[in-house]
Amino acid sequence: MPSKRLSRITTGLLSLVLTLSGPLLGAALSEPGDDTVMKAMRDELARSMAKLQLNSLSKPYFISYLVTETTSTDASATFGSLLGSGQHRTRRLTVVVRVGDYALDNTNFLALRMPFGRMGMVRMSGGSVALPLEDDYREIRRQVWLATDTAYKEALEDFSRKRAVLQTQTRSEDIPDFTREEAVTITDVMPPAAVKQSEAEAMVRTLSAIFTEMADVYSSSTHIEVINNSLRYVNSEGTSFTRLEPGVMFTAIAKTQAGDGMPLEDFVGAYGRSMQDLSQQDLAARIRAMGVRLKELRQAPLIERYSGPVLIEGQAAAELFSGVFAPKLLAVRRPISENPQLGMFFAQPTETFLDRIGTRVLPNFLNVADNPLLDDYDQVRLVGGYKVDEEGVRARETQLIEKGILKTLLASRDPVPGIMHSTGNNPGGTGPTPSNLIVTAGKGLSADEIKADLLRLVKERGKEYGVIVKRIPNPWLVPSVSQIMSMFMPGGAGGERGESIIAAFKVFPDGHEELIRNAELSGVTAATFKDILAASKEQTVYSAPFAGANNFSGMFSGRGGAGIQILSFVVPSFLFEDLTLKKTTGEIPHPPVAKHPYFDK
Repeated sequence: MPSKRLSRITTGLLSLVLTLSGPLLGAALSEPGDDTVMKAMRDELARSMAKLQLNSLSKPYFISYLVTETTSTDASATFGSLLGSGQHRTRRLTVVVRVGDYALDNTNFLALRMPFGRMGMVRMSGGSVALPLEDDYREIRRQVWLATDTAYKEALEDFSRKRAVLQTQTRSEDIPDFTREEAVTITDVMPPAAVKQSEAEAMVRTLSAIFTEMADVYSSSTHIEVINNSLRYVNSEGTSFTRLEPGVMFTAIAKTQAGDGMPLEDFVGAYGRSMQDLSQQDLAARIRAMGVRLKELRQAPLIERYSGPVLIEGQAAAELFSGVFAPKLLAVRRPISENPQLGMFFAQPTETFLDRIGTRVLPNFLNVADNPLLDDYDQVRLVGGYKVDEEGVRARETQLIEKGILKTLLASRDPVPGIMHSTGNNPGGTGPTPSNLIVTAGKGLSADEIKADLLRLVKERGKEYGVIVKRIPNPWLVPSVSQIMSMFMPGGAGGERGESIIAAFKVFPDGHEELIRNAELSGVTAATFKDILAASKEQTVYSAPFAGANNFSGMFSGRGGAGIQILSFVVPSFLFEDLTLKKTTGEIPHPPVAKHPYFDK
């Protein structure tokens, strides 16, 4: 319970402390070339660090301000008709106030709030508020002051409650709450992405009209979004950065049903830094290929159950690796909670490979590195890169796995046992996240060689056929109930879960393949990857939405869906000796009674 003293804190009292604190001190910190927003941030930061204190309670030892200004243009269409479009601009301030010291402060603590406050029922440290869009120094400065006021009071209360909890609990991990990092000043400005509203609308109309050629697709949609995130950051350690982060995202979703009513769904996703990274001709070809695939899937047979050799190829390998294995590579700290049930709930999805450092987690021919400094790989655009993360830590390459041995994890400034410094992997501000994750095979096989190995295993095991999995849905684009629920249940976020399959093939000893539908990979965990028998020489460059082991933070940090980011993965195909496939279960909806009206002529 919060102390009675803290429960009596009022806005007026703290405001009076700041009002009587004397002249503003920030002008000395302003640097040549600072714009209005950055100047307001620096000025209020200097005043807060010098004067912000309530009675004899703790002063802040660290404050940071991050202003994210987002401009976006988007458009959606279906069947050749525009669904909606718009242009948007927002500016938000994220304030972090830490009281105590680097060893023990108010963070890494879960507070249960009743009734709901500005950040909801569950609060972690940090939060964001809207700022005016005009460059009005006085109003921006006032909003920064008010947000700092609120964050400071919340920090004091959380610090008091956290210390009360620690008096009744044994702290199992004697590690500091915050790392000390080098102060840097960085400018990371990419050319902004641009598109006219009319061009975006025309593009989604044209691409969605392709579905008018597909009688076997029951519903479809296309969407494009062009975003520019302009970030300004300053903290009390002397770090500052500006970052312009452009992004272009296109998705096409198509849905239908097989003859027995089982739902079928597929997607096309394309991501880049500018409109030049997206080829409308290529997108049209991919949409048509998706339509052909769905038509064939409608007629394909089910698989009852199969256990044996499985080759995971291309997109499916990249999606499986990013969804199941990659979240284990994040150094996510388990927060202290005053509510045991709440602590257990949040602890489940944060189980990572922390206790596996120094052990083998992949075969000895596989290596994994994260490199945010790459813009492309094998002449294919990567979208996960940056020069500085949202905690002001300089980006760098991190070798995670060498010859199958786990060397370290990707970390933020919240240390975990054995990892006392950030790797510069908090680009979204919601916890450690990969950037561009690269998997390489030291003994990579050609496509023909790895398929031959699959068939050799089939023969040795006396199987009638093997299985090749070629497409797996991304749960944030084509969600299945089992995939989404697994992220919020014990074992989720990289734990055991059923992986829906869009397209898989039985492959027979003579080499011919037969398509199967509505199958699911069963019992796949990160430990499964340790038993990979072979990997391909060729790699798939795959960009897609990603939510790591700490995806809860985006929901409760006041940043909305900031936990979901578009990242890039470079992954070879994988051959497994034993995986299990089974048909999906659950309620089967009835197909439409009448035919699609457009094609019923």
